[in-house]
Amino acid sequence: MTNRSVIEKVSSELGEKKAQTRLSRRDWLQAAVQMLVQNGVDSVRITRLADALGVTRGSFYWHFADRSELLSALLEVWNKQNTAGIIEAASAAGGLRNRILALFETWLDPERFDPMLDLAVRDWARNDSSLEETIASADRERLDALIAMFADHGFSPEQSIIRARNFYYTQMGYYALRVREPLADRLSFVPTYYHSYTGEDLPADAERAFRQRIIARKKLWGDEPIPAEE
Repeated sequence: MTNRSVIEKVSSELGEKKAQTRLSRRDWLQAAVQMLVQNGVDSVRITRLADALGVTRGSFYWHFADRSELLSALLEVWNKQNTAGIIEAASAAGGLRNRILALFETWLDPERFDPMLDLAVRDWARNDSSLEETIASADRERLDALIAMFADHGFSPEQSIIRARNFYYTQMGYYALRVREPLADRLSFVPTYYHSYTGEDLPADAERAFRQRIIARKKLWGDEPIPAEE
């Protein structure tokens, strides 16, 4: 569920031609993101997008010079949402607890971090060596933000690196393996995950507030039943 505001931001920054067209640049990007996630980058073709949107190919060229520009915009959507989402959470106001919980919330919220988009971009890079450095750079930025988070709260350089790696690689592996589990189960593991990353216990009131925030947003994420409060 890619955040529409991110797509709007990328569309605005890249410039939208002033023309009375039925579709906006955002519409094309939204459709392209969906096609990338569902069928891979090879499916993201101008004619196929035009057919899906019910318009002619000519409409595409009001907003993009060519397919390459569209693909570049897709990468920007991915980076502005997923990489920026992690960095923002890792530098959230407050202490380490607030930042760890902000990251947990980001992992759980597809509007802050879209795992299917992340996997689609990584699949794309497997067959396009020109993207290898783009992916590597994003991973470095994300890890650097986590390392800095731990370092800011008194962990040694080595401890900060290892804790950041454990945190990031565990979550990315969760997505790569396409683990499926009820939200109630994931929420029940939060205190143990928190302890494993920080070496501290998560206070019950902080856990309860976190659960309430997640449940309040749950209706935006799908049809899975909302877990009952204990």
